[in-house]
Amino acid sequence: MPLLLKRLAVVAAAIACAAGLLEIGTRLVDGGARAERAGRLFASAADDAELPRAQALEDQRIMAHPYFGYVVDPRSPGINPYGFFRASPLTTRSPDRYVVAFFGGSVADQVFTLGQRALIAALRRDPAFAHRHIEVLSTALGGYKQPQQLLVLAELLALGAQFDAVVNLDGFNEIDAAADNVQDGVNPFYPHHWQVQAQHVLDRDQLRLVARIEGIRERREALRRQFAAWPAVGHSAFLLALWEALDRRELAALRRETAALDAATASQAKPPQVSGPPFAFADPEAMFTELVEVWARASLAMDSLCRGQGIEYLHFLQPNQYFEGSKVLNETERRIAWDADVAAAGRVTAGYPLLVARGRELAGQGVDFHDLTMLFHDEAGDIYADTCCHFTPRGAERVAEAIAAAIIARTRPQ
Repeated sequence: MPLLLKRLAVVAAAIACAAGLLEIGTRLVDGGARAERAGRLFASAADDAELPRAQALEDQRIMAHPYFGYVVDPRSPGINPYGFFRASPLTTRSPDRYVVAFFGGSVADQVFTLGQRALIAALRRDPAFAHRHIEVLSTALGGYKQPQQLLVLAELLALGAQFDAVVNLDGFNEIDAAADNVQDGVNPFYPHHWQVQAQHVLDRDQLRLVARIEGIRERREALRRQFAAWPAVGHSAFLLALWEALDRRELAALRRETAALDAATASQAKPPQVSGPPFAFADPEAMFTELVEVWARASLAMDSLCRGQGIEYLHFLQPNQYFEGSKVLNETERRIAWDADVAAAGRVTAGYPLLVARGRELAGQGVDFHDLTMLFHDEAGDIYADTCCHFTPRGAERVAEAIAAAIIARTRPQ
């Protein structure tokens, strides 16, 4: 018996030593990711307005909305009654408060979430905001594109929402997601993937895909809750890295099944409620020109609505790694944030110069427009986090700081 106990003690010591080495090794290569991973792990377990945490639209159950196209099911954790992340967008102004509302797609929501502290800190350094409570809200959701931002703003103002500043951060979805719609036989100015959002009749194979997607979402949430229930997980770089690896495996499966559902519904004959009004473009140049013009008209309409309510409207064209000359990607970014197929598709190459040029015209028409496409031109660090358009926390903070600088500039005498 003593020999068995000794062997068990040796095994236990070896396991403890291995666990310690794994923890130390993970911390050495962690690169400061532990806090960010912990924030994502515990995102559904807390609702502290002072601690915004990133939430992915992929994690959520989406439902159709009569005006916005789609929102998140408000029964989901962290979703307000209007179907957006975190606090309700219906708020009121007062002399001691300054309310900033973000509009746009997933990049706008990401900057709101990861860059909120940087935005508030930058504003508070200016005397005009030093003694005011700064409240930041978001109506941004993944895939949103004009005229969705315009429609959301119009409805919220009609319902009595009061903002001091409206920040519209967009551009990529208006080019890329709209072109996806055209490719799928759906009007480009309908919501992204409307053939799925419209919930038209699905065949048996498509229903199976929907069931798989829901199963993966449930597995991801169960995995998140299992790890979050461990008392020490928030302090362990290894356990957080393990959770992230398992979660990414599920996320990859979710994206595969979602892409399969998109492909299946795209090839299906569509009734008018799905396809929308007929559309035709002579060539890709004509298509991108029209996409950009609708983007510009929607921004002018948002500006007009805000002026009528005494709201400051600021429009920002988001940076994107596929816009030539905007940033030299470092080794990490080339590995995780560059897709040769996306680059070869040429949507950013074709559309972004038109956005930049039309943005200058918007500024000439009185819109407080800011082209951020060259914001990272001289940045050597990690800015882009995936092959689409999203940022690292540092990238989100840089954009938030640029937004704060533009807001501050409006308060100073010209």
